[in-house]
Amino acid sequence: MASVYDKLVTDGVVMAYGLAVEEVKTDGDFTHFVWVAAANLAAFDKIGPAFVADRGRRSEEERNAISDLFTSLTEPDMARSIVTRSRIFKVATPKVSSN
Repeated sequence: MASVYDKLVTDGVVMAYGLAVEEVKTDGDFTHFVWVAAANLAAFDKIGPAFVADRGRRSEEERNAISDLFTSLTEPDMARSIVTRSRIFKVATPKVSSN
């Protein structure tokens, strides 16, 4: 997973990514999550194909080993996804009158 995200960062598709633990529990079943920061939603559309391409370059044995490891470490039925968007505005400093 990291090698695919590292390439996406190098290529400028993704700005940052990480694995985190929820500090304030909102659901008893949820423990860890992967977060990704990108400049726009078009960048998110490139993430899935990047993982598909990476998987396509691997042998069947490698794909099976990765799948087995992933499913042994995760509980897919307890996953959840969310997409958020932050808008950052730069507001000009108000001019002060010197009257």
